Amino acid sequence: MNKEEKRKELERMLRRCPEVLSPIKVSRWSPFGKNRVYEMIHTGELRSFVYQGGYIISKDDLIDYLIEHCDDEPPRAFARGGSDE
Repeated sequence: MNKEEKRKELERMLRRCPEVLSPIKVSRWSPFGKNRVYEMIHTGELRSFVYQGGYIISKDDLIDYLIEHCDDEPPRAFARGGSDE
């Protein structure tokens, strides 16, 4: 899937998403938790703006981030299941 196809699919998936999001709403509309969203904002990974003392993120910036990082490896692996006996 190329970038244009990824963009169209993400725009379709997020069609009901507001155009401007708070970090909490980004965490609701994406696979990231609230703390990870704040971490991405502070490191500059996710573009944001300060407005009236809080951060705001545009839907387009969220989509751009998801397109650029959708093929990345997960940051860590989780062990599932019971014991190794």
